[in-house]
Amino acid sequence: MQEMLTIEDLKIPIDFKRQNRKTLAISITEDAGLMVKAPLAMSEKEIEGFINQRRFWIYKQAKRMLTQNEHRPDRSAEELRMLQKKAGAVLQEKTAYYAKVLGVTCQRIRIGDQKTFWGSCSSRGRISYNWHLVLMPEKIQDYVVVHELCHLLEMNHSPKFWSFVEEIIPDYRERRKWLKEHGNECR
Repeated sequence: MQEMLTIEDLKIPIDFKRQNRKTLAISITEDAGLMVKAPLAMSEKEIEGFINQRRFWIYKQAKRMLTQNEHRPDRSAEELRMLQKKAGAVLQEKTAYYAKVLGVTCQRIRIGDQKTFWGSCSSRGRISYNWHLVLMPEKIQDYVVVHELCHLLEMNHSPKFWSFVEEIIPDYRERRKWLKEHGNECR
């Protein structure tokens, strides 16, 4: 398996992992590399064919990630600590407020630096937030908090789940759209 993929003007490093899985998955890493996760029994020819079919998507996503990285501010360790501390305080307060509104109880809140999501909620009532939320507009923070708390009422994304979100955040669709379009600018 090749270690570098060249598409037009980009040289994209490939991180390749074979796993006990049924499907092949590709993603772009934060440093604009290509992560390939392949089933143990899949041939290299099949994998390379899959990658070649998706060259345009890979190029577009790697270019986007490189552009984001150019605009990402360099922060000192002290600045990061302060932002994470601020995120913890802000998100704890918002979670407590909206938990009362929804009549739910959050067991624990964790602030992390997740690469692929803004928040998550476990069936045990533990909520994790990405600290980068503190860099976003307050209404987006509110949306993510309400979204995760609504999982304590409905652990899926069914119409019932979205109706709970909409009760608290009537314009959640616009906020969700903003997060998809602009969220990575805050990473």
